Amino acid sequence: MDGTSLLSGGVDTLREIKENLLELERCQSESNMLNGEEKQLEKSIQGLEKDIAEEVQSTIKKRRQEIESAFDKQIDKIQSRVKKIQDRRDKSKNAKVSERIKDETSSLRADKQSLRLDAKTLIKQKHIPSLCNTKLYYALYFPGCFTDFLVILSTLLFVLLIIPCGIYFFLLPEEKSIYLIIIYIITVILFGGIYILLGNLTKERHREELLQIRVIRGKIRKNKKVIAAIKRNIKKDKDESTYGLQNFDEEIAKAKQEISEIEAQKKEALYTFDNTTNKIIADEVNGIYEEKLNGLKVEFDRVKSELINSENKIKALTIKTASEYEPFIGKDLMLPDRLDALINIIQAGNATSISEAITVFRQMRSDT
Repeated sequence: MDGTSLLSGGVDTLREIKENLLELERCQSESNMLNGEEKQLEKSIQGLEKDIAEEVQSTIKKRRQEIESAFDKQIDKIQSRVKKIQDRRDKSKNAKVSERIKDETSSLRADKQSLRLDAKTLIKQKHIPSLCNTKLYYALYFPGCFTDFLVILSTLLFVLLIIPCGIYFFLLPEEKSIYLIIIYIITVILFGGIYILLGNLTKERHREELLQIRVIRGKIRKNKKVIAAIKRNIKKDKDESTYGLQNFDEEIAKAKQEISEIEAQKKEALYTFDNTTNKIIADEVNGIYEEKLNGLKVEFDRVKSELINSENKIKALTIKTASEYEPFIGKDLMLPDRLDALINIIQAGNATSISEAITVFRQMRSDT
């Protein structure tokens, strides 16, 4: 329809224009509604797909952990059995080692016992105080080895440091230098006197016998070193064939073989799960929600199709309005109420065409 024909038209033409305008508004309203539905359906589909994916992953993880747990429990039981067997083996070995040490040192222990008896007999026969057959006594009066000098050093520290300082700091009501000097003098006199007196009563009177006992104690010390060396060598000995541990070793080897077999079965089960079972689980979970998800997708496709149709209508009506009506009637008059006003002007007999109705409408607007 060209502009001349349009402007010469009457009420029917205006009503047609109004119908097109109302249809455009209806399509725009429908498009907005469909656009909202499309977004909501898209959000629902994405949310459901996310929930399905999470349920698939959690189900697969749970089932996989159940498989691992079942095999691990069996392995733990066997490992516990291995530990018990190992404990019994160690106990048996320790008993055999102790028995071997006892056998291989029996003569040395007998010699040591005999030497101790000789020393005690000599002390008893010569009426020597039993104190004289102690490590402390021989370290103080007959030092002969490094440990004796350590004993002397420890004794001096105790007598000249710990005792005086203990009395000075903890027993006296007040601390004065003179008190400390007096304490040291008394300590030196007291313990020095005891040392000299004991030496006179024992070392001077029984020197020959004490030297004999010293020789005996030296033999006992060497005897202990030999016994200790034998113990070390036996404990370090890697050859366990003499201890009768074969049954334990066979049980342990059998149990470890069981563990290896179970671990292989576990590996195979997990491989099958990762490559086959997890797909079956995914299909099961997807199957539960398939109908609901497909329903949402069908509804989404329907709404999307209607939205496309609505947008195409809007496009066509907008182009028609912009090209056929607005250039001649004016964009400001392309409103339902103003089109009604033009219709009323013609129906009232104030105009015979759209062109005249527009002129009358604008004059009425300018007059007001």
